[in-house]
Amino acid sequence: MSDRPTNLVPAPEKRSARRWMIIVLSLALGFVVYAFSVQATDVDLSQIKDETRREQLFRILRALAHPDLVQFDIEEITVTVDLYVPCSGVIPEADLTEPYIIVSPSCGNPGDLVTIEGFGFQPATSAGIDFVPDSEFAITLLLARFETDADGRFSVEAELPARESENPQQIQARTKTEVGTWTNRVSVWTDANANGIEDTGIMPDSGELVIEVDTGRVVNIGAVALVSPNDLVQFVAFGNENIPRSGPAQGEIPLDVGPSLDQTFSGDVTGNGSEVVISSTDLAAEPPQVTISGKPGIDLSEWEVVVYDTTELNRFDRTAVGDLFALSPRLSENALNTWDKIIETVALAFLATTVGTLLAIPLSFMAARNLMRDISTPVTNLALNLLAIPAGLVAGAVLAGWASDISELFVDNWLMLLAGIIVIPVAILYAFRWAIPEVEDEPPSGRLKAIRGGVLGVAAFAGTVVMYLLSELSRDVGGWLAERLGVFAFLGRFIATIGELLTAFLVVVAALLGAGVFANLAGKLGYSLRTRLPAAVVRTINLPLASAAGGVVAVIIGAVIEWFYEIGNPTRTFWIPLIIGALIGLALAIRAYRKESVSVGLVIYYAARTLFNTLRSIEPLVMGIVFVVWVGFGPFAGSLALALHTTAALAKLYSEQVESISAGPLEAVRATGATRLQTVVYAVVPQIVPPYISFTMYRWDINVRMSTIIGFVGGGGIGFLLQQNINLLQYRAAAAQMLAIAIVVASMDYISARLRERLV
Repeated sequence: MSDRPTNLVPAPEKRSARRWMIIVLSLALGFVVYAFSVQATDVDLSQIKDETRREQLFRILRALAHPDLVQFDIEEITVTVDLYVPCSGVIPEADLTEPYIIVSPSCGNPGDLVTIEGFGFQPATSAGIDFVPDSEFAITLLLARFETDADGRFSVEAELPARESENPQQIQARTKTEVGTWTNRVSVWTDANANGIEDTGIMPDSGELVIEVDTGRVVNIGAVALVSPNDLVQFVAFGNENIPRSGPAQGEIPLDVGPSLDQTFSGDVTGNGSEVVISSTDLAAEPPQVTISGKPGIDLSEWEVVVYDTTELNRFDRTAVGDLFALSPRLSENALNTWDKIIETVALAFLATTVGTLLAIPLSFMAARNLMRDISTPVTNLALNLLAIPAGLVAGAVLAGWASDISELFVDNWLMLLAGIIVIPVAILYAFRWAIPEVEDEPPSGRLKAIRGGVLGVAAFAGTVVMYLLSELSRDVGGWLAERLGVFAFLGRFIATIGELLTAFLVVVAALLGAGVFANLAGKLGYSLRTRLPAAVVRTINLPLASAAGGVVAVIIGAVIEWFYEIGNPTRTFWIPLIIGALIGLALAIRAYRKESVSVGLVIYYAARTLFNTLRSIEPLVMGIVFVVWVGFGPFAGSLALALHTTAALAKLYSEQVESISAGPLEAVRATGATRLQTVVYAVVPQIVPPYISFTMYRWDINVRMSTIIGFVGGGGIGFLLQQNINLLQYRAAAAQMLAIAIVVASMDYISARLRERLV
């Protein structure tokens, strides 16, 4: 018997050596990986020593540290003192009651050094010292720059230039001072229409306001437009029917009122629904005049009169109706734009999150393996459903089109519209009560069931007509309210938008309902066949049904491929898919010949998971580009892109949460004989509500950040403004947008955390 031990344990020295070898090899591998990464990323630290780059970096950092949030009006102060070069006269004494400068000596020869001292200036102000020579031209020569101390004083030395004259020449100090403080704001007037008069832009009691228009580069006036802050109010032309290619009237057809430039317009010309109109013109005068009429007291301070030239209306000039009056300091235009865009960003993220959540919740159950793996259906029902659903989609869409045509008979008259909205629903209610009675003395006959089904179908069609009428009413009422609610006009526009959404999605909803009805009828037909016919006959019927269903599905896939790639060959996109699909369907039916049912749950599960992963792999930025092409630039495109990505992302997260729920409640509810819907409601939903809320809040946080990026491709939000300012190198303006984004994201994170603490 051998004395060797059966279990050999490495000596401690060998284990230690092996461990050190692994550590050394790991460090060497890490060194190689990082070295390659540095090379691949072109790391070049020599660039940080470049003085030019360093100066640009410091300039950008300082700009970012001073976001453009506050705007001061600037008052420019110029102080001058006479000087002789060479000495040939006496300089008068300076006025010591205002900011003043003293030059010592008060005269000299070219090249002499003089000391320039200033008193009474704005403290801590940078400015320049200029030499103004005796010349027929307006010439200034910069001598030096200065910065005043805390007392508003400065002292600099400068060399007199080679500009000799017997007449006195001047030294001037130019300073710019901010007007007003936050504790003492000052009203500043800007002569917007350049007439030298402070025009408030308020319509006087006479109801007429005469505007002297600025023609600028317009030589001969061919058209005049009246423009409000939000819209083109009026556009008239004088013997000119061209359409402008630019300006506020771009693309608009002018109303030709004849060649006369001096005329009073009739009510037919000006009666366009606006409270303010152009009532007469005297464009031959110097300067040309346009008279605006309207209700006394209306504020026209932001309105404009725009004149177009006679040459194809391709040049124009603007004249403000009223001057600008603003307090200094005030929030800058960039700060106001940033506020508008950050609100738009939050709203965009909110809509995308809510829409995505509503779509993701039902879809998540389809992607949960523990719910889908047990779903099976008889071959007969599956084949009939595959045949019925496409037919139901087409039938629903066609019926929706007919309902739309019928609704057009009601919309031209308000009384008929209201009557249709009131009378038709009452008739539908009575139809449902008759077709679906609460209590029946005896089971209905087959004929009665068919009649009831027909009545319900007619009622559903009438309901579609009512929905079209409601959408029309919603658009009309919303537009009427939007014109009268002032600052709350968005409420009217929202009501009108609901009507537009109803019109846009009614066809889709009707098609889906049609598919559901046809699928239900197909299920009942399949059940009837399986219960009334022998099993062998049913299996035989399944063969042609499955073959037809496979062919229909394949033809639909071929039609989709034809739409995307425009192959233009029916043999490839119709006949070949039809034959292959029919053969596949027949093969599946033969394989399941002896089975009572086939599993379809996992097929739906894998299809849903594949779809969600595909959509999640596409960045919202790319989706934003597609939707911008579809619906145009703006936040609507951004919200659609984020909503689509949110749906896919949340559906995956939700489904994984469903897969991790406790199986006990699920089995207990199933043991009671509950339906699949009851199982989801009573066993699944109570376990997933807290994580669903948490995931939804987290996604809203993500969407707020993502919406800033979506704006880079025109998807609305603050990202568009941020990109614009960065491209224009306006870093102070960009800093305001970056600050707003940081505040909103931090606030959203805090709010989400608090809500999760309370709800989850």
